[in-house]
Parts: sequence; C-alpha cells; structure tokens
Amino acid sequence: MGVTIIFLLYCSLLASAPILLLFQGAIAGGIVLIVAALSLIALAATSLCRDQYRLPRLVSPVLLAGLFGTVLVLLLQIVPMPGGLLINPIWNSAAAAFGEKTVGSVTIDTGMTLLAICRITCVVGIALLAAMLGQLRHRAEWLLSTLTAIATLVSLERILSAFWMPEAFHFLPASADRAAETIGMFGFVLAAAIVIRSYEHSRSPQSKIGTHRVTLATETIGAFAACLINLGATASSGNPASLFAALFGASLIIAILVIRKGHLGRWGQAGTVAALMLALVTFIVLMPGHVENEAITRMTDDARLLGVGAGALPALAPIYGDTSAASATDIPMVATVVIEMGWPFLWLIAFAAATWAALLLRAALKRGRDYVYPAAGAGCIAVLMISALFNVGGFALAPSIVLSAVLGLAIAQSKGETTAMSGLAIPDMGPARTLDPDLFRLYLCSALTVFGLILAAQGAWIVLPEALRPSSIGFPSDQRHATVAHQDRERANRSAAIAGVRGDLWAESAFTEAALVWTDPTFEIQASGVRSAMTSMSLLKTLNYAPHRGDAWLMLASTCARLMLRSCNVRAFLKMSYYTAPDQPGLLPLRLAQALRLEDISGDEELADMARRDIRFVLTRSVDLRPALISAYRTASLAGRLLVEQTVTPVEPGYLTMLRSQLT
Repeated sequence: MGVTIIFLLYCSLLASAPILLLFQGAIAGGIVLIVAALSLIALAATSLCRDQYRLPRLVSPVLLAGLFGTVLVLLLQIVPMPGGLLINPIWNSAAAAFGEKTVGSVTIDTGMTLLAICRITCVVGIALLAAMLGQLRHRAEWLLSTLTAIATLVSLERILSAFWMPEAFHFLPASADRAAETIGMFGFVLAAAIVIRSYEHSRSPQSKIGTHRVTLATETIGAFAACLINLGATASSGNPASLFAALFGASLIIAILVIRKGHLGRWGQAGTVAALMLALVTFIVLMPGHVENEAITRMTDDARLLGVGAGALPALAPIYGDTSAASATDIPMVATVVIEMGWPFLWLIAFAAATWAALLLRAALKRGRDYVYPAAGAGCIAVLMISALFNVGGFALAPSIVLSAVLGLAIAQSKGETTAMSGLAIPDMGPARTLDPDLFRLYLCSALTVFGLILAAQGAWIVLPEALRPSSIGFPSDQRHATVAHQDRERANRSAAIAGVRGDLWAESAFTEAALVWTDPTFEIQASGVRSAMTSMSLLKTLNYAPHRGDAWLMLASTCARLMLRSCNVRAFLKMSYYTAPDQPGLLPLRLAQALRLEDISGDEELADMARRDIRFVLTRSVDLRPALISAYRTASLAGRLLVEQTVTPVEPGYLTMLRSQLT
C-alpha cells in the first residue's frame, strides 16, 4: 500500500508539469524539490527499497561519470579562491575598488549557481524515483502512459491556442512556449514508443482474448492520436529543426524495431546507424542559420574555460550592454552552456550524452518486448541534443521533469524485470553475489534518506525566502519609489538573511533603504546606527555574492560617505557601476549626477569618458532623460559643469543655452 501511494504521488508530481509552465519562478522549483524529497524518504521506508538489488547494475558508469563531473564543475564554480586564473576577472575589479585582497570564484553570481545546483539534484532525484518505481512492468506502462498524456495535453493546448482559442483564454504564457515545444517533441517520441509497444502486445497470446483486444485497440488509437497531436504542435511552431528533432528521436525507436524484426546482423545494424547519421549530418549542413543576438555572440566568443557560472547568463548580459538578452527566449541551449559552463564542459557533456544514448540503444536490442523504454530514453536524448542547437526550452523546469522521468524509466527497464530474491544468494549479480542483503538494504535506505534530506534542505532554502520575499524590488528611480520600497524592508531583510548567499535578495534588502540616496543631508536627522549597519551590510553582501550588480555599486557610491563605510572610493564604485551595467537607462540619472558632483572628475579621464557617453546618450537617443541631465547639471561641481558643456556643444549647441538658463 505504501509503494502504491508513493507511486501515485510521483505520478501527481509528473502531472504538475503543465502547471509549472505557468509558474516558472524559483518557488515552483523549491516545491518540486520538497515533494521529490518526501517521496524518496518515504520510499526508503517501504518494501520496494529492500528489493533494489538490480539498481547498481542498471546505472551505467557513463551516467555516474557524467553526473559526478557535472556536480564537480558546479561545485568548483562556487568555491572561493584567493585569486588565480580560474576566478572571473570581475572579482579582481571588485577587490581593487574596495582596496582589498582578491577573493573570488568562477561564477559571478553565487546564489544563481547554487539554484542551478539545486535544479540538477532535483532532476537526479526525479530520475532516481522513476528508476526505482519503474522496474516492474505494470508500473513502467503507467509511467510511460502518464508522461505521454502530459506531453499531449501541453501540445493540444498549443494547437488550440494557435488556431482556435481567443488570446484571452490562452493557457500558456508566451515565455513558456519554447518549454512547451520541447515537451511536445518528447511527447511525440513517447507516443511512438506506445504505438510500438501496442504492436508488440498485439503479437502476444493474450491479445486474442476479447477484453485484451478492446484494451489494446483503445491504447493503439490513443497513441496514434497522441502522435498526431504532438507532431502537429511541433510543426505549428514553424521551426523545421524542431520537427526534425522529434522525427529523428522517434526514428531511433523505429530503427530498433526494424533491426529486431528483420533479424539484422552487425552489417545491417551498421547500415541502419549509417543511414541515421547521414540524415543527421545532412540536416545540420542544410539547417537554416540561426540569427544570434550580437551580445550573445560576443559572450560566446569570450567564453571562459569554466564559464561564468551556471544560471549566470542573465547576470552577464547587462555587462555586455544588452539587458534584453537577460530575458530573451531564443538563446540556444548550446550558447547558454558555453557561456555558463565553458567549451570543454559542452563537449564532454555532449560526448557523455551520446555515449549514454548508444548504451540505451544497445540495451534495447538485448531486451524482450520492453525494449521500447530504453529506446524511448535514447530518442529523448537525441531530441534534446539536436534541439540544443536552436532551442532554450530544455532548461525550463517542466521539460526537465519530463525528461528526467523518461530517462529514469529507461534506466529501470534497460535490463530484465526484478524477481523475488531472498537470503544471501543473489543470482546474476557478478561480483556483487556475495553482498549481504541486509547490509545492502541498510546502505540503500540510508543513502535514499540522506539524499532526500539534502533535497528537502535545498527546497526549504528556496521556498522560505521566496515565500517571505515581497514583490520584486528594483533600484528605486526617485525618492517616492524609495519610500514605497521602504515599507517592505522587514520582509526583504528576512528573505535575504534566510537565503544567505543570494545576491539578488540582498540587493532588494538594500534597495528598501534607498531613500538615503535622495535625502538632503542638510535636513536629514542622522540615520540610526541599526539602519546604517543594515544598509551597509546588505550592500556589501550583495557585492560579495553578486559583484555584477551595477545598481548596488551605484547605491554604494551614493551612500558610502553617509554610511561611514571603511572604504569609500566613490570614483571606483562609480566605475564598477559603469562596467557592470553600462546601458541601463534606469541608473543613468543618479549615476550621471553622482559623477558630475565629483570635484576632480576632469582628472579621471576614464570616468569622464563614461560620463560623456551618458550625456551623448541623453542628447541623441533618449529625450525622456533630458530632465535628468538638467538636474545633474544643476547639482554638478564646476568641473562637472564644464564637462557637460564641452560634451553638449559639439552635439547640440542650442541645448547648452537652455542648460545655463536653468541655473538662474
């Protein structure tokens, strides 16, 4: 009974994938982590945990090596290092601004990389559950049917939205379209697997019985309908690459069927593989070119050996002067991996995935009629690898859950079904035949419990701060917005304190005290020591975990004297703000005003050139920011006003007269 409840809970977790397309925030991932953790811990206490003698034989060494390497690289990205070639140069710049010794890491955002690590462990946990629950044939059939139904439901909604549903009734947001497209590609492969499984069942003696015949016919019709729906949704995207990826993934299952039914020998198998590879190479050669964002191209060209940190692409985009790239939905997964993890990681993980797919196909050739499960796993790996060239949807939470469950099911069915075992004799276990069953059970149940507790801790680390977090607090643009943000200071402070290393939450905590930036010192009552300490701590922690935050550098430059920080190098802080967010219009008014107030700005040619760039931007590209330029000119030092006048005159001489008139 306990295993059945856990199985139903796991199916419910898989069925939440369409809902997760609607809620793509961090809190959704945290909830999934907690549910997976509870399932693992509960599973460790059931009889199923005591019957997992086959599990060590099912897990491929290639898979273990790939997982170990991935986790090792991710952990290496967040480990603090005292300088060196591996750390990102931004840490050197931040240390120079503070006048301290360099201590940094590979990633430029520790919190985002930790969230990526949590996502990886969540995927592993979901795959492990599928590998343990799917070893029995009837459960494997239910899991495959459930996954296919989920993908078909998502694809059906995409088709209805594209052709019949009014826009007001669309189920999926535009931001989830690529993730839904990826699920549809997986769904076509899974539906093809069910069709072939139904064909195999039709050849069994039981298929002659009336009730079995009706059930088989219903299953076959439903599988064909799912194939058409998923293929139609994939084709409706208008991307021929998506259609090819889905067809190629399904063709792997068909190729296994042809080899088995045709009793093809090694030469026949080699010919089948050659035909598939020829089709793949031909498509790659003839595939329409993908028009890449210029900033993304530069990031790829500048990719470091170990990347900039998993999950850090949105943080890197503003440094390259393109804030739109941070939220773009058309950045291919290949480009994302190269930027965040580095070229060596991309090639190694691609090699591991291709090798694992080959091993699954080999296992499918050796299995009985349940060969469709490992073949479907190989097909989905092929879909992911091909779609990685043009699609970003595979990194979203919902398709990650579907894919991990499919791969776990493929692992579970890559070898024969579990038989009842007792005593010390464990047949067909090779070197493991002398393993004490009780000791094995203890080790496995303990490992599952520990892993479940780790997942639960990760889920709590994500969910609690997100639940306490107020609505997103950006850098306030004026005194009024700063006053509104101040009302959420307690919730923002608690959220950041619980998360610990998330620079984005510490930045929001600091922004609740941004009123200090605009308060006139001549009328201000001295800020309390507690308030000053909290603000300075929030700013310093922000930059300690996320030195790419140009808004935090700007606030630090504007308040460091008032907060009486030990290090208050305004010019260095302003430069860091320019380096990390050169083209954020929301920061321009305050940043330009701060730069022009400096008495010796003309003596720092680098900072002066940055200020000139902002002035020219206002004059030529942003009329809405001209009032900000007037305000900055009014409060500027003599050197700052001279810099403005020298910059304005060649661009728009008449505007200089208007500026000077504002001083009277």
